[in-house]
Amino acid sequence: MKRLLAAACAALILFPCGTVYAENMTIPSIRETIQAEQTDAFTFRNGVQWGMTPEQVQGIENIPMTMRTSKSSEWSVMLTSSPVQVSRFTADLVYMFHQNQLKMITYEFQSDGSMLSYQYLTGALCSVYGESWDPGSILIKALMDRIYPDRYRTEWIREARGWTDGDGTAVYQYYFSTNSYAILYVCPELGGQNSGYDVNGL
Repeated sequence: MKRLLAAACAALILFPCGTVYAENMTIPSIRETIQAEQTDAFTFRNGVQWGMTPEQVQGIENIPMTMRTSKSSEWSVMLTSSPVQVSRFTADLVYMFHQNQLKMITYEFQSDGSMLSYQYLTGALCSVYGESWDPGSILIKALMDRIYPDRYRTEWIREARGWTDGDGTAVYQYYFSTNSYAILYVCPELGGQNSGYDVNGL
């Protein structure tokens, strides 16, 4: 009987304390945890992030790269001297800077004449970013025209797919000529389903 009374007293003493402890704890829900992970800043290969300068990117990549100024004086590009490894394939890597800040990145691949490598990369991108959407050729051309006006012809852009990362970074995959295709990464302020166009005054 004494043991029973002692156990009951202990329960009465501990129960309020446990309640206060639980009430004061902040335990994130699964949804909050997922949302926090999804809004993390986009990080490219080797830790490259949006807004970095050419010097910062070069320091992280630590591979030979060439700097070029585009036709637009506000934009510059930095490209690798030789192809880099991407998944099972190799591609030319190009970093694009606006006023010395990283805004876009592209991998440019040479096709072997079949769609197999392209389709493989589509599947790989879906596994990372989820279901794709159709960006259309005009949006992709509008983005690239900021740096290389008229480099792309709208009719050459085909098989386009788009994805949006949790922080708003847009990812596009598309053919831009008969035997060349690209994966283009665009920072949140320029990317997305409703971005890419000059909307000043609209």
